[in-house]
Amino acid sequence: MRIRARYWFGGAALLGFIALGISALEQTTVRYVSIAEAVRVGQRVQVKGTWVRDMTPTYDSRMNTFRFVLQDDRGDRIAVVYVGTKPNNFELAESIVVRGKVVGGEFHANDILTKCPSKYEGGSPLPQE
Repeated sequence: MRIRARYWFGGAALLGFIALGISALEQTTVRYVSIAEAVRVGQRVQVKGTWVRDMTPTYDSRMNTFRFVLQDDRGDRIAVVYVGTKPNNFELAESIVVRGKVVGGEFHANDILTKCPSKYEGGSPLPQE
């Protein structure tokens, strides 16, 4: 009888860990959307775009807040607010991905990912010996 109880307990623990894993995976899965859809859904999403270079990004050191304007592939723009420091290569970025959600007409980002030009692309080939 004790052996059966152990199996039941082990099975229940295994199912609990599987459920916990699925829940964690669902929370980390964030879909890519346009700015218009991010405004519409009001949920945590990812938006890919470029920063609008004619609108200078700002960093407030007192509040530790970085702000810039993002433009997606459709041409829509939105102000992005990020609590944290500006990413190192922000000015060099070819594209930017922000994760977060729209609150009060601004995109409140939890993460900023920058894609910079690769130092391995576009260069002249090495001389052959």
